[in-house]
Amino acid sequence: MEVPQHWVRVEGWSPHLGSSGGPLAVWGWSTESDEEAAEVGRRRLAETLDRVALEGRLPATRGYYPRTPLREPVLEEVLSDDGRRLGVVTRNRMGCEVLCTDLLLIADVDVDGLDEGAASSRGRGGRGGRGAGAGVAGFLRRLVLGRPDPPPQQTGAQDAAGLDSPSAGRPGGAHGMFSAGSASPVGSTGGSGPTVAEALACEPVWEFARANPDLGVRVYRTAAGLRVLVSGAAAGPLSDRARAILVALDSDPLYVELCATHDSYRARLTPKPHRLGEPALGVSWPCADEAAERAWLRWVDAYDEAVESWATCRLISASGAVPGVDEQRLIDLHDERTRVRERLPLA
Repeated sequence: MEVPQHWVRVEGWSPHLGSSGGPLAVWGWSTESDEEAAEVGRRRLAETLDRVALEGRLPATRGYYPRTPLREPVLEEVLSDDGRRLGVVTRNRMGCEVLCTDLLLIADVDVDGLDEGAASSRGRGGRGGRGAGAGVAGFLRRLVLGRPDPPPQQTGAQDAAGLDSPSAGRPGGAHGMFSAGSASPVGSTGGSGPTVAEALACEPVWEFARANPDLGVRVYRTAAGLRVLVSGAAAGPLSDRARAILVALDSDPLYVELCATHDSYRARLTPKPHRLGEPALGVSWPCADEAAERAWLRWVDAYDEAVESWATCRLISASGAVPGVDEQRLIDLHDERTRVRERLPLA
């Protein structure tokens, strides 16, 4: 996982752009220094100028860099007890805080018909999103045939939301994760448990959890669908195993590609500005000058005030193996920042 914090914009001129030539600019990056970032930028500019000369137009990729890092400022590092970096919190181009990690597998699942508040249930990347009906068959099997829920996390333990994990034998299901006869799901931070639509949407994920009891599977409700945190997978974002798990969980195809491209799983910790009625962040990072930096800081102040009334996730269930110490540290941060403990509307 590479999150360079040194970025330099390099400008040039091509006589092959348009009828009389034109300017172009590219970014260079480095984890070490601005000087190294400038050198990368000059190399990228030279490659781009050569391609423009050959093709007569600006290439869509502006040079062949298949794993161009995300240009986002790091707000915080998440470290292990022995100082290893487990992940970072960045601010994306929309202004949201994002957890980035290559340790804890994170799946993003859009689900039609689960909009809450100002949330949109439209799918991304040309996909319409999975309908809640995708889990009907499995849900009915559990309801009618008494099919067991995935095994809960260790009895008597406490999960990252500060809620007691389940004990066996709750009414309506062998493990009580959720059933028609139970008042609320195990570990749920919602007021009255999942709706039927949410349970239907979760069923394919619970099916995955039943088939993989050695993994820890946490299911969250988001404004536009589900988020799934899978611990114990030992699957880096570039691995075939990671792709197989993400596909099995019906994760958003664009998200699957981004994980592989940037060698990082990502979880948005704070709401999208438009869901709060806030304007878009109009300043790119790194800021071009002091005026841009002041505008950036003003926007962040207003956004931070707006997010106080909203949560990003609500925990629906936690099943399977207990996460390791490092994974739990990431889960703790995720649950705190997305405010799963608080009874707030989702955005």
